[in-house]
Parts: sequence; structure tokens; C-alpha cells
Amino acid sequence: MQAHHIPIFEQWVPEWLARTVIFSILLSSLFSFALYSRPLSMAGYYGVEPTDVQYAMVLTYASAVAFLALDFRMIKYFTSRRYLLTGLALNIVSSLICFYTKDWALFLTCGFVQGIVCALICSIVLNLVFPRLQTSRARVIGYTVFYGGLQISIPFYAIYCSTILHFFDFNWLFYGVIIMILLVVFAVLMTMNSKSRFYKKIPLYQVDWVGYLFYILICLITGYILVYGQQLNWLDSPVVVLLTGSDILLLFLFVGREIKFKRPLINLQVFKSGNFVVGLLLLLAFYIFKGATGLTYSHLEVTLGTDPLHVIPIWGVVILGTTLSMYVTARLILTGTPLMRMITAGFVVMALYYVYMLIFVSTTGETGDFIFPMFLYGVATGMLFVPIVSFAASSVPAKIAVNASLIGIFARFLGFCISSAINNQVQLYTRAAVRDKLRESVSETNPQLSRTLQNIQNAYLNTGNDVSIVKGASNAYFNNLIKEQILARSTRDYYDIMLIGLVCLIVTLIFASPVQNVLLKLRKGNVPY
Repeated sequence: MQAHHIPIFEQWVPEWLARTVIFSILLSSLFSFALYSRPLSMAGYYGVEPTDVQYAMVLTYASAVAFLALDFRMIKYFTSRRYLLTGLALNIVSSLICFYTKDWALFLTCGFVQGIVCALICSIVLNLVFPRLQTSRARVIGYTVFYGGLQISIPFYAIYCSTILHFFDFNWLFYGVIIMILLVVFAVLMTMNSKSRFYKKIPLYQVDWVGYLFYILICLITGYILVYGQQLNWLDSPVVVLLTGSDILLLFLFVGREIKFKRPLINLQVFKSGNFVVGLLLLLAFYIFKGATGLTYSHLEVTLGTDPLHVIPIWGVVILGTTLSMYVTARLILTGTPLMRMITAGFVVMALYYVYMLIFVSTTGETGDFIFPMFLYGVATGMLFVPIVSFAASSVPAKIAVNASLIGIFARFLGFCISSAINNQVQLYTRAAVRDKLRESVSETNPQLSRTLQNIQNAYLNTGNDVSIVKGASNAYFNNLIKEQILARSTRDYYDIMLIGLVCLIVTLIFASPVQNVLLKLRKGNVPY
């Protein structure tokens, strides 16, 4: 029997166990992104700025995005189990290095490797899932389960991170993931066939290595510009000007190469489909609008002083909302509900999330106030992700559909980077504007200022504090109150901008010329990313 006809799993493995192993493999691949659910803890542990943590995530993301395009050839060369075990071994080694060292450059290097491993394992999971699904109904469900797993993995690991960091230092997060990966390795060795492969073996000739180099450089440079642009003052900085010029040159070289190359890294013919471009823009918008949750968690922990363990219910309702909406979305797709109708409804729910956040974001409040809006966020995520990806992937011919998926992944990456850039820029200007307004009202000529300071001092004196330290402590407390007001106000301003953008998008989807109907066809031979 040819190797690509040998069953992936041993004959004694029941279907439920195979599916459990596949889902465990998927979760193990996404840990590198979950580290960034606690950016302040990471910044404090490594002694870097929050912007550096942002770029570390961008670097890992870019590594995964670029390698997925290369993986399309790699997975056809190696046997499935060996390829998977290689990725898991690299993950263990890089986690061990991060556990025993505290060097930021080394962490970035390991993050790059973990991005490659994430792409490798996600590709394997997709190839494990879709060949097992023989009917259109099963493929829709498998599609939903895979992307649902991607969406809930971040809040799932955030719960893990919050729990571990409550008791241990940051590096112990890597120790936990090593244990988990070792369990996955054991399961793979026990259940998967060592000689099986997903495809007939194709030698690694005419692989577009130069195109891959161009692609990864484009991703890394674009991410660097969008993350550090505000800090470097954009085009006023010669560094940004140089990087922008280099990025544009690399883009032209990459596009020219992919058009002429016989076996391109990415087939750009997908852009001939108008509906695919619409889907790509919707995917970009989705990732821009969904990137505001970091401000929510920051508001809970910094402004309201919520202990990270008490934020776990918030993560839990995000998982619940995403899971429920993914289930309903799959049912609606199976009943033939128009994709654009589901997408519009999803953006409406996302807008409701921003409306609720504008109501509850203040310097006072309780964690429970944010449970319902975060549930709405989870629902919106589940309603939008699969329909948008399905709309884009179903708009192109089957033989180049995998390229539509690869470009869709780049759109998600770009949306994430743009969201970070908007966040950094808006936070700078809104905080500056709020600070100027406060300076106008909080001055020595304002009698309310002296009364407020006196009340704070009296509160310190009534608790038995020494008179010599009361004035300094009360001033520090007052300054902290001002910072909280600035953070809350700037967060609300950011949500205002996002809400206005969402309303404009929803109106466009409702009243613009109807998008041509696209039949959702998750073809048996198409493995989407």
C-alpha cells in the first residue's frame, strides 16, 4: 500500500480518541500566542516596554503567516507523524530555553521558531480533520470546530496564565506547556502510524525559497512600522522612511516574482475574484474591530484594580459566547442562510458590545458589569469568523482556494497590526487631550482642588498615619486618581471611534449594492486555513 493511502491513525484507535488527539494537538500549537494575554507581566519579567511585547507577538504571528505558505510544499515531503513530532520537539526545546533564560533577544528568536511550529501544527490538524469528513454537513461542522478552537484557545490559555502567575514567576508558564506537549507527544506516538503521509511524496524541488524570504521580510517590516510608528513619530523618523521604502520595494519584487514563477509561493490569481476582495476587506475590518479587548482587560486590572484571578469569569463568558455562536452559525450555514446576512448581524452584535462598554467604562465599577458585554464580544466573534472566511474562500475556484486561505491569513495579520497601530495612536492623542482638559480644571485657583486634597489627607490621618507622610501619600493618591481618569476617558474615546467605524461599515453592508450571492462549497479536496 502506498504511504499516502495508509491510515493516519492506528487501526485500533476509536474515532472519539482520534478526535481528542487532534484537538489536543491544535491547543498545544497556540500556547505561544497565549503568553501575550498578560503583556504587563511579560514586560515586567523581561524588563522591556509594552510596545516591545506587542512586536514580539507580531513577530510570532508573522512567522506563522509566512511559513504556512511554505508548509503547503513541506507537508507533501515528510511523513505526517515525523513532521508533527519535529514541530512538537522544536516547541519543547524553545520552551526549555525560555524557562531557563531571561534574555529578550533569545525570547524573540524562540518566538519566531514557535510561530513556525504553530503554522506547521495547524496545517497538520487541518489535514487530519478534513479528509475524515466525507459529507458537506460534516465539513461545515469541522470547519466551525477548527476555527472555534482557534478563537477559544486564547481565553483558555489566558485562564491558565492568570492561574499560574498568581502562584509562580512568569517563566513557569513554559514549564506547564512543556508538560502538556510531552503528553501530546506520548499520545501521538501511541496512536499515529509512523509510515503514513497526507499526500504522495513530492521532492522539495522548485520551492520558492526566495519568495518566502521576501514574504517573511514584508510581514516583519510591516509589523514593525505599525507597532513602532507612533513611538518613532512615523515619517518624521528616517528609520520609518527607510523601512517603508524597503517594504514597498520588497512588495513589488514579491508580486513580480509570484506572477512569473512556475510554482509560486502564493498564486495571486485569486485577486481576479471581486467577491474574494470583498471578503478580504471584511476580514481585515473584523480583526481591526476585534482588537480592542486588550483595553478592556487593561481597564479591569489597572483602573478597577481587579485581581487577574477575578478576571477569569470574563474569559469564561468569552469562551461560552464564542462556542454558542459558532454552533448556531454552523446550523445557519447548513440551512442555506446567506453569508452576508450573518456577517452583517455579527457586526451589529459587535457594535452592541462597544455600546455596552461605553456605558460601563469608568473609574468605578465591578467585574460583574463586564460579563454581559464580553459575552456579546464572544458571540460576535463566533458569528463573524467562519462566515467571513467561508465567503472569501468560496469565491475562488477550488484549484487555487488554498491560496485564498493564505492571503486571508495575511489579512488577519495585517488587521491585527493595524488595530495595534490605531490603539497606540489614539491612546496617545486622547490621553493628551484629556490631560490638557484636566489641567484647565485642576489648578491651584480651583477651590475644589484644595478641598479634595484636604479630604484625602483627613482620610489618611483618620487611619492612624503619621502626619509627616500624610501630605506625600495624599498627593500620590490624587495623582493616581488623575491617571485613572485619563485612562478611562481615553479608553472611551477609542471605543467611540471603533463604534463610529462599525456603524459606517454596517450601513455600507445594508445599503450598498448587493454583493453577488456566493454559494458556500466546502469541497472535499479543499483544506482551508
